[in-house]
Amino acid sequence: MAQWQNLLNDGNNCFHEKNWIEAEYCYKEAAFHLDSLWSADIKNVQLLMAWVCVSHNLATLFEAQNNPELSLQYLLIPHNRMLSLCHSHDSCDDTKLIAQNALKLTFMPILMFSKRHPVCDKCTKSIAEFKENIALNQQVVH
Repeated sequence: MAQWQNLLNDGNNCFHEKNWIEAEYCYKEAAFHLDSLWSADIKNVQLLMAWVCVSHNLATLFEAQNNPELSLQYLLIPHNRMLSLCHSHDSCDDTKLIAQNALKLTFMPILMFSKRHPVCDKCTKSIAEFKENIALNQQVVH
């Protein structure tokens, strides 16, 4: 098993035991390893999705500790990265497609978070605009 997987498993165990400090450490280390691995293999969807998952685990961890501001930041980090990849002139078409598909996965937790916690007006507006864009860009399959 890869080191990041061991760290993720350890983080999950610590989370369930409410050992918040150790869970945070494990999740952040797993995120660091995944980020490094993905940077070397940017077409690897599994590594990217694992990194998103670890970021969302950190968001859940901070929400469980009643720190919604930090929780939201860990939801926004992967979402903003996917937006950057989509709009980057340096990204190849494959990477842009991967990022576009990942945006749907990064947006829904933000939307759900905004229903549980108040967010600033700027975030509320951004969420509404992004939700509208998704609706406009969905293709109907017959």
